[in-house]
Amino acid sequence: MNQKSIPTNEMTEQRHTVPRPATDLGTESLVTLIESKLHLLTEMKSMSISQTDLVAQHDMTGLMTLLSRKQSLMDSLRQVQESLAPFQSQDPESRKWSSPDRRRSCQEMIAKCDALLQHLIVMENRSLDNMTVQREIVAAQLQQNIDASTVQHAYQTSDSDETSLESFLSLEG
Repeated sequence: MNQKSIPTNEMTEQRHTVPRPATDLGTESLVTLIESKLHLLTEMKSMSISQTDLVAQHDMTGLMTLLSRKQSLMDSLRQVQESLAPFQSQDPESRKWSSPDRRRSCQEMIAKCDALLQHLIVMENRSLDNMTVQREIVAAQLQQNIDASTVQHAYQTSDSDETSLESFLSLEG
């Protein structure tokens, strides 16, 4: 089986540091959380590309390793999302920003996060579709093997019955 190396970097090799739940609902806390979310989604995109390659290569061992590391990213992303929840009840217009550029930068990061998330959903769906096709191919191959085995067993049984009948007839004659 062709083994593909799974990309490793410091994000995939260690636990991800997630900012603490927001007790300070200031804009700098918001920016820090959005930066973390963007970083995690970027890492997930990289892993999803590797996942697609591993599925295409039928490398289930590598895929399982990658998926376990991807789960860690997803756990960290969930924590960031939970930390972002209090900001959702705020009126964005009432937030105090250090500068209009800082606000614009945060808005751009949010837009990138949204685009990455949509892209990840498409990639995950394609990967799932590819895995489903591969599963169906394997199932069809298994069924062919079962059918061939059944036919072979039937011929062996038939041959054995004919031999027994011939032996019986030669004894009687």
